[in-house]
Amino acid sequence: MRWILVQDAMFKLVKKYADRPENEWASLFYRILNSSINDVYRRNKVRNRYRGWLSPRDADESTTENPGSESAEKISKSVAAYP
Repeated sequence: MRWILVQDAMFKLVKKYADRPENEWASLFYRILNSSINDVYRRNKVRNRYRGWLSPRDADESTTENPGSESAEKISKSVAAYP
């Protein structure tokens, strides 16, 4: 998932901002990538909200932990590793 976000951010940068000066590309790329990550968080929040309504919960099952939080942390760490 994280590589898909990075690749989509690169495609958006090339498609929409190729005419901008080269020194602006890095900041534009990170802004596009950050917006994409925020969109994923928002979508997961809405999906998890509706999943909670639609799926029965077992008393034994721990529902306090967000199943998407591990993936979100991996994405954040991957983005932080880029220069």
